[in-house]
Amino acid sequence: MTTGKKQIFRCLQLVAGLAVLGGLCWGAYSVVLYVKASPRFEVRKLSVSGLRRVDDNQVLAKAGFEVGTNVFNVNLREIRERVEQIKWVRHALVERVLPDQIIIKVVEREPIGLGRIHGEIYQFDADAVILDPDPTVGTNSPILDGLGADTTRNVKKVELYRKVLEDIADTSLSEIHISDNDEVSVVEAGDPMMVSLGTADYRARWIRYLQLRPQIQQQYPQAVRVDLRFRNQVIVRMKDDETGEKFTWDVEKKSL
Repeated sequence: MTTGKKQIFRCLQLVAGLAVLGGLCWGAYSVVLYVKASPRFEVRKLSVSGLRRVDDNQVLAKAGFEVGTNVFNVNLREIRERVEQIKWVRHALVERVLPDQIIIKVVEREPIGLGRIHGEIYQFDADAVILDPDPTVGTNSPILDGLGADTTRNVKKVELYRKVLEDIADTSLSEIHISDNDEVSVVEAGDPMMVSLGTADYRARWIRYLQLRPQIQQQYPQAVRVDLRFRNQVIVRMKDDETGEKFTWDVEKKSL
């Protein structure tokens, strides 16, 4: 085959390839036009699952699109983000099921405790999200005092709250107070004494308080607070006493 004939053959191959490619592109474009316009792919059903506390209508309102929208025009990410704006929704999964269905699967938040904020009682979850009380959920959890507007600080305080409950799980607490510098104080159910445990060694300090409690109750019946943050010292605060009284714990004497 001469050089000229080879060039012509290559040109014909290129033209044929471009024609095939053009045909494929046109076919794909035609398919896209069809699925975008065909009534077969209009959303006829929107289903929501995983709800216990959140109302279906609230989720549908947040989803923000109408039945009849083409299923391929539905922005799944935007719907998920809007649904997750509902405070009781922790996660949402949005899926399209061809030819005409959108499914929203919701994972709701689970309250793990009660928190006191400006005198009002709320529930909170493991992410430290403050939730309006759900009257259908009973809880014997102690009240966490110290939550505020700072979300980062709230997360840390909830972590400490759970740590305290883990360390002294054999005790029924009514309140856990956590300051902004992570100082922990607790109140046992049935015992109004506030016990300061500091920032560490919660269990060891709590056991120490239980050992000392009979003596404190006998010798200082007006005591309202016991501070165990300092090594070999017990600070007892009396009722209406702003200064407090300090007593040194001597291991050998076994007395206050």
